[in-house]
Amino acid sequence: MARWLDELAAHFRNQPAVITGEAARSFADLAREARRLALALAELGVNKGTHVGVLLPNSPDWLVAAWATWRLGAVLVPLNTLWTAAELERALRLADVQFLLSATRFLRHDYVAVLTALGLEAGASARPHPRLPALRRVVWWGENPPAGALSWADLVPKGAASDEWLQAMEQQVHPSEPAAIFFTSGSEAEPKAVVHTHASVLAAARGIGERLGLTAQDRTWAYLPFFFAGGLIAFALASWGRGAALLLQEVFDPERAVRLMEQYGCTVFFAWPHQAEAIARHPRFEPARFGIRKGPGAQAAWAPRIFAEPHHAVSSWGMTEAGPLACCSAWDDPVPRRTETHGRPLPGVELCIVDPDTGEPLPSGETGEILIRGATVMESYYRRRPHECFDERGFFRTGDLGWVDGEGYLHFIGRRREVIKTAGVNVAPAEVEAVLSTHPQVALAVVVPVTDPERGENVAAFVVPAANTEPPGEQALAEFCRSHLAAYKVPRHFFFVAREELPSTGSGKYDKRALRHKAEALLGHPRNTGHPR
Repeated sequence: MARWLDELAAHFRNQPAVITGEAARSFADLAREARRLALALAELGVNKGTHVGVLLPNSPDWLVAAWATWRLGAVLVPLNTLWTAAELERALRLADVQFLLSATRFLRHDYVAVLTALGLEAGASARPHPRLPALRRVVWWGENPPAGALSWADLVPKGAASDEWLQAMEQQVHPSEPAAIFFTSGSEAEPKAVVHTHASVLAAARGIGERLGLTAQDRTWAYLPFFFAGGLIAFALASWGRGAALLLQEVFDPERAVRLMEQYGCTVFFAWPHQAEAIARHPRFEPARFGIRKGPGAQAAWAPRIFAEPHHAVSSWGMTEAGPLACCSAWDDPVPRRTETHGRPLPGVELCIVDPDTGEPLPSGETGEILIRGATVMESYYRRRPHECFDERGFFRTGDLGWVDGEGYLHFIGRRREVIKTAGVNVAPAEVEAVLSTHPQVALAVVVPVTDPERGENVAAFVVPAANTEPPGEQALAEFCRSHLAAYKVPRHFFFVAREELPSTGSGKYDKRALRHKAEALLGHPRNTGHPR
């Protein structure tokens, strides 16, 4: 990773790599800062194999810390700034974090208080503690670090380590060695620690950048946290790999985002649905005037409100274990391929569709579980042997359902665990959500199962009405669904809510487990009424 980033810095030397609105830093600037930080970290004991936790908001310093970590052959452990104290403690312990770069506070989180509450000393070095036995040192980033503690400003090389030594360290890193431990979003279970190697990170970044059609003239806006593989690899590294600059915000703010896009000519857009909706609703945002034409989300309901025509937006499929994308359409694919499929496997990735129960491979056109192996796929879960994570052929069973057409394009259906089994028939929530989202009076729909004593489960939909329209009626929505879906897929229960009432996970995904509990609480003991409630 370090050598690749240095090559980019040499090639794109004085071009902007990161633009925050206040200032821009070139590729050469970041390379120089990362080399300086790496030497300082080495003098504090960070070495090849050291697990370095990064608990910072999106910022140029976050990226410098990652680059410096990779220079030393250390393992980057991105940490979620939205976690509770208990979640943070679990991650630090699970990933054996030895060296922590932490913000003093971010949003409502006071990390000094959190780590102190865990029994850790806030000073320059941490005395071994039984709750976090691996952690040895904390360095604080931001205002008001604890008295006597090391701060980011203190990370200045003293001359004990030389540039020649650092170069020799970089040469010792093999592509097959761990580069990062990412945590999954935890939308279905406790987050897992996913190990990606230098080779898998590079393969994903290069493949994604190519499929998106990025160039050195592009400016990429995203508010995807770097603590997720999607933020660090698909947003930052994929852009850098093609010489594109990042338009960066620490905290999502639609007004500031639109201002950044206007001022610096944003051409590439990444976003979660609620962010895209907020941008699209901004009074100054007009797709034709802004001219954003690249990015993922070609299938999204918000795409026509963001991308200017003719656009090159793509669709993709993946997960943290996939690096984070295993499939992606290409920017120059025909429009139907970009808007109606989830793309083809990235270079070096192999896809296999199997019967979920027997594991037998299925022919093209048949729906089954998606299996992947190859260049972008994780090495394993941390502390788990590869044979515990992959089948006997080396495939990772994703738990997702889909099918592949005759031209090799993936059509993603949904999570196997999310499939609603109603009266013995399977319903994919994603299919129902896609239909509901096309209704002119619907801004967003999230579909979940609810228990039914006769049918096993019924389909229920939480619906956010579109702004500046009359709320749709339950019966009208049911009739709309019947015109597009088989009768058994039509929701029997509708709940109209404001967007802020939908609970979400730390990754920004809607928490369907919580929504199911909410739906069943609202219904009490739902019965088969034959019509929406």
